[in-house]
Amino acid sequence: MLHLATEAAAHPTVSEGVLWAILAAPFVGWALIVLYVRKLPLVAGWLAAAAVGVACVLSYVVLFNVIAKGGIAVHTHEWFRAGDLVVNFGVRIDGLTAVMLCVVTSVAFLVQVYSNGYMKGDPGIGRYFAHMCLFTTSMIGLVLADNLFMIFIFWELVGLCSYLLIGFWFHKPSAAAAAKKAFIVTRIGDLGLLAALLLIYTRNDGNFDVSAIQAWALNSGTPGYLVTLFALGIFAGAVGKSAQFPLQVWLPDAMEGPTPVSALIHAATMVAAGVYLMARFFPVLEASPDARHVVAWIGAATALIGATIALVQTDFKRVMAYSTVSQLGLMMLGLGALGYVAAIFHLLTHAFFKSLLFLSSGNVNHATNTFDMRLMGGLRKQMPITLVTCVIGSLSLAGVVPLAGFWSKDEILLDAWRDNRGLWVVASLVSAMTAFYMFRAIFLVFFGEYKGGQPVDHHDEDSHFHGDPAHPHEAPLVMWLPLVILAVPAIGAGIFALNHGFRNLIVDALPLEIADQIKSESSFKWGVAIASSAFAAGGILLAWAIYYKQWFSSRSIRMGFAPLTNLFENKWFFDRLYEDFFVKLVLQRGWNRLLELNDKYVVDGVVNGSARVASMASDRLRFIQSGQIQGYGLGIAAGVVAVVIAVYAANPL
Repeated sequence: MLHLATEAAAHPTVSEGVLWAILAAPFVGWALIVLYVRKLPLVAGWLAAAAVGVACVLSYVVLFNVIAKGGIAVHTHEWFRAGDLVVNFGVRIDGLTAVMLCVVTSVAFLVQVYSNGYMKGDPGIGRYFAHMCLFTTSMIGLVLADNLFMIFIFWELVGLCSYLLIGFWFHKPSAAAAAKKAFIVTRIGDLGLLAALLLIYTRNDGNFDVSAIQAWALNSGTPGYLVTLFALGIFAGAVGKSAQFPLQVWLPDAMEGPTPVSALIHAATMVAAGVYLMARFFPVLEASPDARHVVAWIGAATALIGATIALVQTDFKRVMAYSTVSQLGLMMLGLGALGYVAAIFHLLTHAFFKSLLFLSSGNVNHATNTFDMRLMGGLRKQMPITLVTCVIGSLSLAGVVPLAGFWSKDEILLDAWRDNRGLWVVASLVSAMTAFYMFRAIFLVFFGEYKGGQPVDHHDEDSHFHGDPAHPHEAPLVMWLPLVILAVPAIGAGIFALNHGFRNLIVDALPLEIADQIKSESSFKWGVAIASSAFAAGGILLAWAIYYKQWFSSRSIRMGFAPLTNLFENKWFFDRLYEDFFVKLVLQRGWNRLLELNDKYVVDGVVNGSARVASMASDRLRFIQSGQIQGYGLGIAAGVVAVVIAVYAANPL
């Protein structure tokens, strides 16, 4: 039972009931689908959309309220006590929370609507929408949480839901393997987050509240090494969830799930959770230069690795997947370079244009029965709406002015320029590659001659395709309308960057001294903006020259850079390293050998050894039983004498 503990607010921004209603709406949708309408696909689909839609509307009510009134409100309730440990269950609303609520619920709502078209006819559609509602609930809970313990609970629930949705088509071995891979790899990072949780419990009097942890980190009396350890602990969790180097290997395999699931994971839930966690505890990074440098360079390495692999992908959806890895790396780079506003702003814009791009790939798959770009081409005439929206998303991702991605990417580049020129070089190179691989995909998918798609195998039980790939067509209204809506913020979300409106909104979540410092910083530099635009334009022009005009042969380029392309096509050999070395050699051979030796020398040794001891003892003791009565009588007499002597020695007369 929950008991009201405290309620503190700088300015009461919004009623507590509204915040709990945002969390409850998709959860109620999940419960209703599971209990009543799981086998009614049409009802389940639109019930899920309605439940998330309610949360979306309330989220915008909260956002406008926070913009108008500002401040921070925390509504905390005591959940349980265990000795000295007191764990609260509460919600926190500030500028950062309000923005993230709108991002999560907006994308989730449009994905639910889209799913009603994409998943039509799937036998497990009721289960699908139930999982999607629970997934949305988990991310909303993580965003609203007012303490680290509560964040950890929803953090793990997000991981569970991603496992269920990535492996939604569990009868496919590839989907089941991808789900297990995602679950296991992210658990590695979660160990670090759990360690950070335990550290706070032991070093901060068991106080898990966000504000208390921020104050603990900024307290001059707190040992610096503890702050660094805590920062690295929460970053380890973010490395797992947000697919950062060296745990980036799970995210591309998550493409085995339905495309709308990929859109939600890559834009607003699973991978966004890691960036949000680091932003929520940004004052900890501010207090630990060592930790933030690790974050920045891990982010830079991730951005570079993801971008290079995306250059050589032939699967349309996997191009988006590696792009997400790369862009998440840029966000971490921004946070490590003290670019708090830039990282959150890029998380905002990325959510809209990346979900737009994933859903566009779903439309293409719906028309061609494949994600293989080598079997596409020439779809611009048959799919004009998908083409236009996909180009808008690609331009925004590439950072072309004045689309939304330009403003957020430019701020990251500016923060990198200020903090470390090496970071700026990596980020600029990644920007150029991003523009190139996205327009490489555009030209391969929508231009040239149509290659016929993937023929339908009507005997394939795993096939969910019901169209005719020989005659591709535009997706139905329920699938292209969400793309059109998402294209609007992909174009215009950059307006929030003007007049420091977005900056002033989200810095209120930080302690005053850090907020004032960030507010005073300039958010634009002409030189950086011009350079970033030149990189984007160069990438697009190069893709146009190779894949549209065909002035250069892509095959010749590939052969000329064979060592690099081989490295990129093999994903920098990380999968091989993990699967061949750690899984097969270390775990399977080494661990199995260790178990074999344990069975042979420990388990068998104990059993066989006890048998030998018993046998040896019996060999010695059997001589006691001679069968001679006089011997037994002599022994009894000797025993009596010994007892009498002992009693007399203890009690002399």
